[in-house]
Amino acid sequence: MTHEAAHIWQWNGTGQAPGGLIEGIANYLRLKAGYATSHWVQQGGGDKWYQGYDVTARFLEYCSSLRAGFVAELNAKMRTGYSNNFFSDLLGKTVDQL
Repeated sequence: MTHEAAHIWQWNGTGQAPGGLIEGIANYLRLKAGYATSHWVQQGGGDKWYQGYDVTARFLEYCSSLRAGFVAELNAKMRTGYSNNFFSDLLGKTVDQL
């Protein structure tokens, strides 16, 4: 329920954001609420940051450790569009550097 409820308030970059990021944000909130399951990858796992679900949730957890409120700020930026540059705007590093 936590994952699906997150989609209600979430912006999708007017359809431009990677689908894995959208699902990852919803699972990030699930992670923060304490509802991650034991089969989720650990931080740093997965093939690419935008893989989605648990992988992207763990990536966003890392980004949030660098800047409190990161996911909320990223979501706000995604109200009117999407760019990978949002990561460097907020964290000072490209998404690939992160």
